[in-house]
Amino acid sequence: MTNNPELRTARRLGILETGSAAYHLFGLYRCVIISARYDVPPNTSPNEAILAAVANLINENPMLRVGIRGEGDMEAYFTHVPEMRLGDFVEFRTWGPEEDHEKCLNDLHCELHDQYWQNIETRPPWRVVVGRSSGVREDNGDPLFENISFAFHHSLMDGMGGRLFHEKLLAQLNSLPANPAAPEVLSFPEPPVLPEPQEKVIDYTSTLSGRATLLWKRYRPWFLTPGPPKIWAGEPVDFDRHKARLVTVDIPPAVVLTALKETRAHGTSMTGLLHALVLASLSRRIPTAPAFISSTPISMRPYISPNAEPAIKDALFGAVTGMSHEHSSSAVVALQAAKGDEINDLIWSHARKVKDELKEKTSTIPADDDMLVLATITDWKALLRKKDGQPRPRSWEVSNVGTLPAPAEEAGKRSIHRMLFTNGVMVASDPMSVSVASVKNGSLTMGITWNDGIVEDKIIEGLKEDLATYLRRLHETGMAYAWELGTGSQWLKPVPGKFSGTAKSDPDNAGRLGDPEDPSGMKQDLGHAHVT
Repeated sequence: MTNNPELRTARRLGILETGSAAYHLFGLYRCVIISARYDVPPNTSPNEAILAAVANLINENPMLRVGIRGEGDMEAYFTHVPEMRLGDFVEFRTWGPEEDHEKCLNDLHCELHDQYWQNIETRPPWRVVVGRSSGVREDNGDPLFENISFAFHHSLMDGMGGRLFHEKLLAQLNSLPANPAAPEVLSFPEPPVLPEPQEKVIDYTSTLSGRATLLWKRYRPWFLTPGPPKIWAGEPVDFDRHKARLVTVDIPPAVVLTALKETRAHGTSMTGLLHALVLASLSRRIPTAPAFISSTPISMRPYISPNAEPAIKDALFGAVTGMSHEHSSSAVVALQAAKGDEINDLIWSHARKVKDELKEKTSTIPADDDMLVLATITDWKALLRKKDGQPRPRSWEVSNVGTLPAPAEEAGKRSIHRMLFTNGVMVASDPMSVSVASVKNGSLTMGITWNDGIVEDKIIEGLKEDLATYLRRLHETGMAYAWELGTGSQWLKPVPGKFSGTAKSDPDNAGRLGDPEDPSGMKQDLGHAHVT
């Protein structure tokens, strides 16, 4: 880090922003990425259109034009970047017709996750990479498409902010003139006015019991402090290991619709179901696992104070919290021993449990939130150094940025047909992350990321297969399925299950993620709270 006294600052980093900066400094969490597949209308100038649209977004969104000074310090600042060369932030890559474009996209995500942001004081830490085919329109008439990946430092915004970036980019692309021209250099003489950090726009409170719990955790005698939980959590934390790995699971639109209907009928949500499916898969594939703990990030945007600037709810910035879910040894043993449709009853039971825990948590926010604990941290660097070599506190994360609205398709206008959201390698926390994004009336994609060697590849491949197979069979038969517990990954013949018979229900009433308590989808896990 350089110390440039001429740098002007925009504002001090908030509590979570400061923590995210420290994580990046140590290489423990380097970036978040959300990619979207855009179709390309005929007779367009795709490069100029994208450059012009991104330039407009930079002008309209101040978090895209600041650097960071003092990463790791308790008084870190967003810096004013007076000039931005557009070519430094937008890259175009061509993938040959013989290449597997999905593999190219996955490799790109891993490449970006493994990199540090450079010259962070004077260069805003984000990047857009456009990947497209080198060929012309296919012989079968399939339209051309391009994958636009938005990678960003977590101090700038959360996962919801990344999804909003694509919503805003799509709107910009569809409002451009016929022959747009993009400037090579953008100039900003004055520091931007940034969105306030979440602790300034959310009215956090604490109850007497909450304060007592915090004091007890801080000052209780060492011999009354519980040891690390006895759970499976991959290999211990190792600061010297960082190699991002990624597999994806694509769930077709019809299968997504069935899953949403079933989650509602069973009193849960898609997030709850995914947690339960991961639990069932890992319980079978890791027979020595004593127990598990998983985590769910939660968006704090719905809890922004009514006194805050109204536009901040749609701003690019970070506002998240999170919670953990304990999966006991008895739960693991029950899943390992289950036969026939017993396992399906257990899956739905665990899915409801996670949903109920999320509902209880969101009913109390913003009282007694973890932000009150994070505010007491006085040295992020010292705190993080202690994590090296320690057992991990959790087993996996399910992070869901919800559903991208699908505007009505018009001739000559772009649309988005697939989204891929991935969290970076969490070197000091969860050994794997299941990151979820979907497009309205379209597919749902899960990006499963992990640190190479921290989790065995065969466990991840088995998890990928289990997630896809369960959801597909649920859709195809209207029955629950049980997988064969043991060393293989074969599935048993269908057995009668508790199918809800709600095929004719209105999907528009199911909520973005199938949550009847949350039709907007905003209470779901729309960010990444890796520091909680």
